[in-house]
Amino acid sequence: MTKFVLTAFAAVAIAAPAFADTPIDFTWEGHRIVGTVTQVGDVQVLKGEDRTAGNAFELRVKNGYVRGTIGNQLVSYPVPKRRTPAPTAG
Repeated sequence: MTKFVLTAFAAVAIAAPAFADTPIDFTWEGHRIVGTVTQVGDVQVLKGEDRTAGNAFELRVKNGYVRGTIGNQLVSYPVPKRRTPAPTAG
């Protein structure tokens, strides 16, 4: 799985409201991602599957960091910074 897909997971975690089991279902870089985002205290937990690659994932987002597993691989990386579009001249 590419870093771009991992970035998508983190972006979803940041954007998701703090409700129990908020569903996610989107396509990113050709990967269909389906799962839920749950707020547990100060941790957001993303669980689901990359349906394209067939990899289950469980990621925990806390204090600006993402840690967890995708398939059988351990992952750990900082939450990507949001990019603000540059204003256009005109």
